[in-house]
This record gives sequence, structure tokens and C-alpha cells, in this order.
Amino acid sequence: MGVLTICFAATACNRTAPEITHTRPLRVIPPIPIDPWILTTLDAEDPTPALLWNGLIGLRLGRDATTKGQPFFSIDEFDTTGEEKINVLSCPLPYGFRVNGSLLPITDSYRQTLDMRTGELDTKWRSGALSVDCITVMHPGKKMIAQRWSLDGVTPQQSVDFDLGKYGKMGPVDLVAHSFIIGNPGMSSKFMAYKPDPKKNVVEFVISMGKSLNFPKMMGVRGVPFKATKNWQLPPLLEEFPKVESSSRAVWASRWKTDIEIDGPVEDQQALRSFLFYLRSAIHPDGEMSIGPFGISNNKFNGHVFWDSDTWIYPTLAFIDPAEASRILAYRLSTMKTASQNFRDWILQGRPMYIGKMGVFPGSTLMPGIKYPWESSVTGRETIPSRTRFEDHVTGDVFRCFDQARMLGLDQGGYDAIARGALGFFTNRITKDPDGLYSLNMTVSPAEDQSGNNDLYTNLVVQSVFDKVLAGVTAYQKPKLRLPHDSKSFLTLDDDRVASYNQAAAILSIFPLQYAPAEQQEKVMMDRFVGKVIPNGPAMTDSINAVIWARFGEAAKAYKAWRTSWKDFTKAPLMLFSEKKLRPETYFTTGAAGSLQTVLFGFMGFRLDSQKEQDSAWSKQLQGGNWLSVKPNIPREWKSVKFRNFTVLGRKYTLTATHRPTGADAIQVIQGD
Repeated sequence: MGVLTICFAATACNRTAPEITHTRPLRVIPPIPIDPWILTTLDAEDPTPALLWNGLIGLRLGRDATTKGQPFFSIDEFDTTGEEKINVLSCPLPYGFRVNGSLLPITDSYRQTLDMRTGELDTKWRSGALSVDCITVMHPGKKMIAQRWSLDGVTPQQSVDFDLGKYGKMGPVDLVAHSFIIGNPGMSSKFMAYKPDPKKNVVEFVISMGKSLNFPKMMGVRGVPFKATKNWQLPPLLEEFPKVESSSRAVWASRWKTDIEIDGPVEDQQALRSFLFYLRSAIHPDGEMSIGPFGISNNKFNGHVFWDSDTWIYPTLAFIDPAEASRILAYRLSTMKTASQNFRDWILQGRPMYIGKMGVFPGSTLMPGIKYPWESSVTGRETIPSRTRFEDHVTGDVFRCFDQARMLGLDQGGYDAIARGALGFFTNRITKDPDGLYSLNMTVSPAEDQSGNNDLYTNLVVQSVFDKVLAGVTAYQKPKLRLPHDSKSFLTLDDDRVASYNQAAAILSIFPLQYAPAEQQEKVMMDRFVGKVIPNGPAMTDSINAVIWARFGEAAKAYKAWRTSWKDFTKAPLMLFSEKKLRPETYFTTGAAGSLQTVLFGFMGFRLDSQKEQDSAWSKQLQGGNWLSVKPNIPREWKSVKFRNFTVLGRKYTLTATHRPTGADAIQVIQGD
């Protein structure tokens, strides 16, 4: 057998779909086995490419494991002008083998698997009499990806070379050793190909790249002869395939010490692990950006950051991997200076609203503030001109994220500055009505298609800023904001016709805000609003519904909604999560985080609050007099669920909840690994 081992670090490709040649139709796909640890596709013709990422780089691989026509992204490669879009890079990863001058067609026995225990993607197929196998693995902490290619069945009469795309071809039989510099001489990009043992026909390719904003403007390849010796070693920054593989396996073994294990349908367990796998590998503590709805999986939304990271992703990762969650806080702190400038610009512009302006600040002393944008990138400025830039709740969402981090001892010392800044903005954003209540007029609701006065979610977020920041301050009367309602229940906005919404909005008062009067109206509000969301809305709506129903004892509804929240959105190979049912863009990190929130805050019953839940099965006092309470609500389809080694205040706990046919669920919590 001839084996080629290829290692890469940081590169990328074009955006058109890869060409895969077949000699016969492959659309009759046998049933795919469901494994709790391994994701599998047997369909060589599905156009959705596989994804490997580590929060620093994101790489797409076609069904044949090549990067032909696939994009590549780096967390530090953004345009800093205009809309500050993430750069779509191009890379010299291989296009595959050529035998007698032709790429190998996929003829039979296709199988691509992603082992979530190790992070390895294994792609196999038959091409006539030849067997092809490619193992791809990404280094968990470096801009490096490695491949090991195996080609079995080659005869002496066949000519074999390796297609490097725009960098030409390289025949492993004739190769001795070469070193290449890719791009400008001053760049840290290196490419190494060598053959240490001709008898074994082993060839390794290594690419290492540092930060370079002009990397897409590559100058070509310059070859330099290199003499292989017995003591030859890879140059600095480059690693052989076994080392990259062992690094990935070690990190994933450590990560999986924290896991959610269920005694129930294997399909549910596989789904849960896929959310954990993709979400953990989507963000890195040392990345230069936060995580957006699509991370660095594609250029949907230009790689920008939204409230998704603060409201949906952070609360999940804070228990599972606090180090990774810290990147979300770090990004907001690093852009706080810009948020202050955003606030000053807003004041100078006459305090614009969605429609109209509030006018010049009426007081003599202006309280400093911060204004985080709806959609931001590397600088922290607003990057989008659409109506959503008037979703004024975003600054409050950032405050809520830091407030939760403070409860868990994770706020990085930023809570006070964020709290003062949010207070300053909202003090200048509200107006006092004749009856003494305060309104926040002409804002855009989280539903995105709704705008008007006094959005329920926004006003409750703003109220929490006043209540928490001014707690104990007697010299200043806390404003009381107006909450929209009619004779039946709370509403999304003033004059809400309760007709149609792009996504959940009013019920966000029940979760994640946990506003007690809204919780008391849970049944009425759910009956009024759940059926009014458009059919092709985002995945988050179903997971929010599931949390609420689980908390209020409607287990059958909760489980059905939770399954809907991911089954309709993970139909792409390898359970890649899409934002909407009819649009297969992946990977939608917000959807995965939402489905995990259903398990954590719904089925396992986690609740963060200012007081302990009276009938909780287990509780833990947090910082600032707050509490974590746990009250399991396990679906009937699960016998038990175990949350292994989650983190609270720097300590590890394992919680096991057991479903009982009658009565309350049993719970056991132990400390330590």
C-alpha cells in the first residue's frame, strides 16, 4: 500500500462546489447507522461539505475530503473597512490523487464519518480496483489541519501523482524532498513536502501560516531543493500528522470529561453530542473575535457578532466550558471603548429611534453610556444599515451576560463598567409619560419584523438594568417601565395585533428572562403566541417553547418541541445545523446552543435567579446573593440524564436525574470528576 501523510496549518479555498466524478448513480443510500459518538454519511453526492473548525480557523471539505471549491476562514482575517466582512481565503490543500492523469472517480463503498471522541474525519471510497482513504484532523489549538491519505491497489504500470490545485502536481514516486515558500518572503506561511523513506512511499505535506491580511493575494510557489538526511526534522511551527492527531485526541478526551449522558433513544444522545462537539470546537479562548451565529463556518452574516453569543451561547458554555465562554466576554470588553463612542455619536445625532429622533439631551449633565451594536465585527462599530440596528435590547443583553457571569464568578472584572454604561444609555433612551411610567419608543422587537413602542422583551431587559444597578441606591428613584398588555396577557408591543412573527418575542419574558408575572401567564401566553411564528422561522423558537413547557410540567409538548428544534435543522450530512428548515446554510451555532439550553434549563431544570426556587431538588448559592436551583423535568422517553463534570464557581459537579413513572424526578449531585 502507498500511504501519503499530509499536514497543513492555516490556508483556504474558492467558494464553488467541488467536482466529484462518478461512473454510476449513487443515490440509493442504505440506512445510516446511528452511533452515539460517530456521525456518518453514505451519500457521495450530497453538496453540503463537511466542517472542521477550532475557533481559530474553519475549513470545509468536500465529500471526497478535498478542498477544491471550498472556503476557508481565519478568525483574524477580517476587512476593517466598510461592513468589516470576514475574508474568504483560498488555500493549497490537495485536490486529490491523479492516476494516469485523472482524478479518482467515486464508484462504490462511499463512507464519511466524523468521530466526535477524537475530532477525526475519515473519508473512504472505492474507485474501480483502487481503495482511497483520507483521515483529516484539525489541531485543537493551532492554525493547523492534517491529512493522511492512503491509496491501495496501484499497479506498477499506473502513474500516480497528487494534485495540489493551483500549485500543480507532485508525484510521490519521484519526490525526494522540497521546501517551498508560499506568498511574500516576509510572510510566515511555509509548505513542506518530503519523502523520508522511498521504500515505504510516504510523503508528508506541511503548511504553517501566521496572520496576514494580504494572504489571499498569494504570489505563487518558489521551489528550493532540499537534501533529506537521517536527522532531518520539520522546521519550527510545523508538525507531523501523528502529533496533530495525538493533540486532537488528548484535548477531546479532556473535553468529554464534561458530557451529557442520557438513558434514552440513541438518536437523542447522538444529537446532544453533536451540539456539544460543534459548539465546543467553534470558539477558542485565544481567538481575536467572539462567535457569531455561523462562527467561521461560512460567510453568512459576514462573520459578525449578534446578541446570540450573549443570550444563547454563553449561558450554555458557562457550565460546559467556562474558558471558551470567556471569549464572548473578552470581545465585549475589548470593544467597550467603541461602544462608548457609539453612544456619544448617538447623542450627537439627536438620539435617533427606528422612526424619528428623541432630540437633544435635555439635561445639563450627560451620564456616560455604552451602546453595543446589533451586528458588529472587529472594531465594535455597527456594520449594518437595516432596521435591526434599532434593536435597543442588545446593550441590555450584554449586561445580562455579564450579570450571569458575575453570579458564576466568571465576569473578568467587567461587570461594573458594563453596568454603568448600560445604565447611562438606557437613562437617555427612555421617556417619562404623564402617568409617571416610562416608555421606550420606536424600537425594533427581537421578532425583527415588529417595531413600535414598548417592546416587552426590551423593556424588561432595561428594567433589570435599573433594578440591579440601582439596587440599594436611595438617592435615585428607579424608573418603572411600561409593559404592553391587554385584558388577556402581556403583548409583544403596544398595539400588538397578535398576528404573525418571524420568531419568538413576547414569550422571551418567560424564558430566558424569567419574569414572574409572565411566568404566571405561561399557559395563556403560549396559547396565544406559539402558533403565530412563521413556518420557516429559525430553530431557536422551538427550543424556547420546549424550555417553557418543560418547566411547567408539560413534558410531552416539551419533548416534541425539542425534537423539532433540531431534527428539522440537522438533515445535512454529519448533523450540520442549519438556521432555517428550507435554507441549508450551516453551521448555525445559535440553534445548537438553543437545543442544549432546552436540556440544561428545561429537562434538567437549571435556573439562575436572585432567590432559591422553593421546590428545587438541589441548589447552590452563587455570588452576589444569587442562586442556582435545579428542578429536573425529564421527558418520559428518557429513563435518566447525567450531566457529568459541569462547572459552578470553579468546582466540578456531576448531576444525575432519574425519571420516575410517578411522582417527582429523583436527583443526585456529587462533587469532583
